[in-house]
Amino acid sequence: MDGDGALVLDVGSSSVKCGFSGEDAPRVLVPSVVASLGARDQERAKVLRRLGTIEGGVKSLNLGGEDTEVQHVVNRGKVVDWDNMEKLLEGVFAVEMDAMQSDSLSVPILVAESPNTSNEDREKLTQILFENFKVSGVAFANSAVLSLFASGRTRGMLLECGSGVSHAVPVFEGFSLPHAVLKLDAAGQDVTSYLQKNFRKQLSYQSIRDIKHELANCSPVSGPGAITKKTEYELPDGTTVLVDGIYTSACIDQLFDPDEYGVENLDGGLGEIVFKSIQSCDTDVQADLFSNVVLAGGTTMTEGFSDRLKREIMNNGSDNPQISGLNVVPDARGNEPGYNSQRKTAAWIGGSILASLDTFAKISISKQDYEDTGSASIVHRKAVL
Repeated sequence: MDGDGALVLDVGSSSVKCGFSGEDAPRVLVPSVVASLGARDQERAKVLRRLGTIEGGVKSLNLGGEDTEVQHVVNRGKVVDWDNMEKLLEGVFAVEMDAMQSDSLSVPILVAESPNTSNEDREKLTQILFENFKVSGVAFANSAVLSLFASGRTRGMLLECGSGVSHAVPVFEGFSLPHAVLKLDAAGQDVTSYLQKNFRKQLSYQSIRDIKHELANCSPVSGPGAITKKTEYELPDGTTVLVDGIYTSACIDQLFDPDEYGVENLDGGLGEIVFKSIQSCDTDVQADLFSNVVLAGGTTMTEGFSDRLKREIMNNGSDNPQISGLNVVPDARGNEPGYNSQRKTAAWIGGSILASLDTFAKISISKQDYEDTGSASIVHRKAVL
């Protein structure tokens, strides 16, 4: 193993990020899925790490033919298949990271976990890491808290909008305020699905994702955006398609106005869950939260996203005097450009920072602690930030 320190692991709905503490970026970024591939496909499968989704990789490489089965391990921020989770981690640790020695990791590990992760899921992962991978220590940290760390803050409102789920998480002095965490079960994958559903030409999922990344934009108000004309887009094979600007803005608009698009929700769109989350906190901390609304996740990098979010929060909180100091980071004018480029891997970067500090040893449970207790429940007493 050529790295020093702890491993930092972030398993999301779309991808897995893994690397060593103290480093600036994860060494591994692969899709969080497993595929049933024959032996003849094992070597060719390695190139999947360079593709946006394993679905696109399987189709473009024709791995295993049409019957190749692709299974998602995480859905909407929750592990849905623990057997496959174990297979995924084995591939990450043993193959991608090349960190296993004699079937043992023998290093501590910090796990970035989704907000609202259940105690049962945390215990299950603790058991797998200690018993199957023989790590020397385990700690868990809220992914939103870690993303805030990556921006150089210990207090603020973190809006995570990645692939499978969006969370509004207030953080004060490095700790999330769980009573005020709100979520919307819609994010980047729903944006892609909306485009695919409204696209007249049958295109691969990967091509639709490419179009999303290139052309999706966020209108300043609910409804069709400023770009309503059709745009010519060239596909990898050289052919061109016309993309309707109405759909490239509406695909993002659904995250801010879910009722209009039939998206299930409990607390409204992104602007509403941010405002309601802050309103649920003590009035003494609301000013800090309003002045430090930090964005994380690839979906938040869509053109116009930060301006639309700020407008939505202002509209919801016009009667709150503390909203006058509202500040969304990063904003459309390049505020904090260093953090702006890190948004897709912000939770992992924050984990890398935390796991390199002396504090990490104090919040970790050792293998000896685990064995002495005989139960994974010990993780709740010490190892959760």
